[in-house]
Amino acid sequence: MNLKEAFQAQNKIGELQDYITRYLYKSDNVMTITEKHLRSKALAGQQDDSVDVSQKAEEGFDVGWLLAVWQELMVEKERLGTAIGKAKANMEFNLDAAVDANKSRRAFLSTLQGLASRKSSHELRKGEGRGYVFNNDGNQTAYCYDIDRIMTIDYDRNKVRAMVKELTQTADAVSIKIDEALLTTKVDYKPKFDLAGDIAFILEDLMEK
Repeated sequence: MNLKEAFQAQNKIGELQDYITRYLYKSDNVMTITEKHLRSKALAGQQDDSVDVSQKAEEGFDVGWLLAVWQELMVEKERLGTAIGKAKANMEFNLDAAVDANKSRRAFLSTLQGLASRKSSHELRKGEGRGYVFNNDGNQTAYCYDIDRIMTIDYDRNKVRAMVKELTQTADAVSIKIDEALLTTKVDYKPKFDLAGDIAFILEDLMEK
């Protein structure tokens, strides 16, 4: 398989383990709850009865079996991780560093694009100012006045736009390089499980085998 398929398999194994963990975390799935109706104590001649009131998940997986499957998945996860590590070590560039750097570029681009779209402007707020003066009688009198709110950008928008263009070109070029590497880099790994399909269905298929 190629590196992209290997990462997809790695994610699927992780999802299977997470599913098992959530399943086992719910007490209803790992316990049987029985209610004993003690009718004979209340009225002579009445029969006692036991009722199973467990609310287990519809899948009804066996707990011991799930524990064993989780351990098998852990072995597979480590085996696949080792194979992916060897494949990446033979690449002509550091894939992890390239992916991390591009995440930073993409995240910062949104900030730059916001800066590039800003413009200096002003806003006249009529009557929002309030002052006080003394009138001819010596009394303090309030009066209102307009406020001109002036907003000026503190940077060169053209330089920011040039940076947006340069960073976008770099990020796109690196993305293409990463995509090509994911498709062409071979990983020496053959899945032990069929990892296609819904998580619950995969586990049901494993249980049948």
